[in-house]
Amino acid sequence: MARKKHITVVNDYPEFLDLMVDFLTAEGYDVTTIPKHQGAFEQIKESRPDIVVCDLIFENMPYGWTLIDMLYLDPETRPIPLILCSAATYQVKDIAPSLAAKGIRWLEKPFTIEALTAMLRDIEENM
Repeated sequence: MARKKHITVVNDYPEFLDLMVDFLTAEGYDVTTIPKHQGAFEQIKESRPDIVVCDLIFENMPYGWTLIDMLYLDPETRPIPLILCSAATYQVKDIAPSLAAKGIRWLEKPFTIEALTAMLRDIEENM
């Protein structure tokens, strides 16, 4: 039997984290949530999830960029597929091609469950 994929979700909204846990668990994933950007890099580096889903805006500031940069620049965490899940379209739209070139996917909020499922399936097929 195949090992369950482990997804870490970093977001500062408890309701969003609860929704993601419910959905991803029902889809067969093991899920870890991190409710703030502080310390998230260290937790991700230590736990080595298969996929990371990260918000961009924390405490009304784009602290997600720092986390994304840290994950991308560290050779140990760079291979972990990253989904930037954000409603900050104005901050992401212009650099989406640059993110895609680095293998970072953008899931714009609000999103459909089908869009999330398709993105996860595509990531798994390319692992």
